[in-house]
Amino acid sequence: MPMMNVFIFLAGLAVYAGYGLPGLGYLVAATLLSYVTALLTPRLRPMMWVSVAANALMLVLLKLQPVTGMELISAMGVSYFSLQLISYNVDVWKEKYPPERNLYRFALYVTYLPHLFIGPIERYDRFAPAMQNRRMTVDAFFHGGARALWGLTKKLVIASRLGVIIGAISAKPDSFNGAYALVAMLLYSFQLYSDFSGGMDMVLGISQMLGMPLSENFDTPYFSRSFQEFWRRWHITLGSWLREYVYIPLGGNRKGTLRKYLNTVITFLVSGLWHGVQYLLWGLFNGIFVCFGTRLQTKWKTLDRIGTFLLISLLWSFFIWPDALTALKMVGSVFTTFNYGAFFTTAGTLGLTVADWIILGAALLLLWGYDLWHKALRQWFDRRHVAVRTAVICALALLVMLFGMYGIGFNAQAFIYSQF
Repeated sequence: MPMMNVFIFLAGLAVYAGYGLPGLGYLVAATLLSYVTALLTPRLRPMMWVSVAANALMLVLLKLQPVTGMELISAMGVSYFSLQLISYNVDVWKEKYPPERNLYRFALYVTYLPHLFIGPIERYDRFAPAMQNRRMTVDAFFHGGARALWGLTKKLVIASRLGVIIGAISAKPDSFNGAYALVAMLLYSFQLYSDFSGGMDMVLGISQMLGMPLSENFDTPYFSRSFQEFWRRWHITLGSWLREYVYIPLGGNRKGTLRKYLNTVITFLVSGLWHGVQYLLWGLFNGIFVCFGTRLQTKWKTLDRIGTFLLISLLWSFFIWPDALTALKMVGSVFTTFNYGAFFTTAGTLGLTVADWIILGAALLLLWGYDLWHKALRQWFDRRHVAVRTAVICALALLVMLFGMYGIGFNAQAFIYSQF
């Protein structure tokens, strides 16, 4: 479908231009640099470092802006397409595949609209043949449409309501600590998951409707028994990228236990910096728990899952409050300020009505049930008659329209992970 690919390419450029021409200029320049240096790499192997260093340096400088105060071009999705460009140049240098000579096909890989702003982080050797063999079918259209609407449900019905509660708590750290801080951390786990995985469902669903499969980015992460397992299930494409292009080049687990632990911590520090310089401490703690977290495991799976979820939730505190010091204070208050009775008497003042709390509770149960049985549900959906699948899609659309949160103060485009 060459004409459809051209339309997707032009649509990506047009949408990106809507966020500012300087950002579009940076995207085009970075794409051309990676394309040209890859062509030169087979004859001049050091050329690989020109593109890798330029993309990595620009990404690091953007992440360090809060510290340096430098005014740099703000390019939407730079954290995602920069990693794709780096992986492409390194793979060509390793002779994993030859450089792409068709500039249009390479540019389509970088600017592919569905995944341009929040991922997933695709590898070129997977993306290129899938795009060339892209085929739109009725089954793919229904399955993709249902998945996209389910993602929209998670975003507008669940994440938006949780955002109201967390926003009210995080706005007053001096007043809302202790029980309020713990509730904020626990609920933020669901908000971030609903927001990010919901965005992924929309991206993968829309792309599937276009006949283009993309990599999965989540695999029921909150059912994990350890930090190691969690990071194999959460933001899968970022974890895979960090493993292949940071952890393994550092030596991986090939140089002894101490070096393996050091490489793991460094890799998670890089992950923290990828999110932003203010998340370095978050990355450090995650690296330590990945190294030693299995020592906390028991013989009871449910207990391990609850413990892992609680620890993950405490570490999300760095995403809730504006700086690391406040986040640490809020975590400390959970164990020193026992105001749980006050929380239950004032829960109604946190921005949601009783009806909203009921809808939120029902939606969270629906989310839990879907994650528990998602494979069986997808198989059931694929086997149904067109009329049944149409009814399911209409029901999801109705669910979003009836219970989704809209209006002043709520920006449906503000996916949390689009800011990184």
